[in-house]
Amino acid sequence: MSASLPTAPPDPAELARQVAAVVAANPAVARLDGGVFGAVATYLPGRRLVGVRIGQGDEPVEVAVVLYADHPFPEIVRGIRRDVATLCGGAAVDITVSDVVLRGDTGPGAVVEIGP
Repeated sequence: MSASLPTAPPDPAELARQVAAVVAANPAVARLDGGVFGAVATYLPGRRLVGVRIGQGDEPVEVAVVLYADHPFPEIVRGIRRDVATLCGGAAVDITVSDVVLRGDTGPGAVVEIGP
C-alpha cells in the first residue's frame, strides 16, 4: 500500500483557460461573454479572459456565453455545466446566457478568441 501525495490545487488562470477552451468548442456557443458589466472574467498576465471566472473556496465557477438560436438552450446549458464541473473537480457552475444570435451573424464579437 502506498501513500498518495496531496495534489496541488490547479492554477486558477490555467483552469480558466481550459474552461474557456472547452466552452468555446461547443458548437452551440457563439462566443464567451463578460456578462452584466463585464464581471465574468479572469485576469491573466497582460490581459483579461472574458467569460470565465473561477470561484475561490465555495464560490461557483461562473461562465457567461452567447448561444446560437438554433439549439435547445436547456440542453446546451446542462451540457456546458456538466463539462465544466467535470473539468473543475465537481465544482458548482453558474452559467449566464448573455445573448442569443443567429448563425452567420457577423456583428461585433461574433468570433471566439481564446489565445494564449
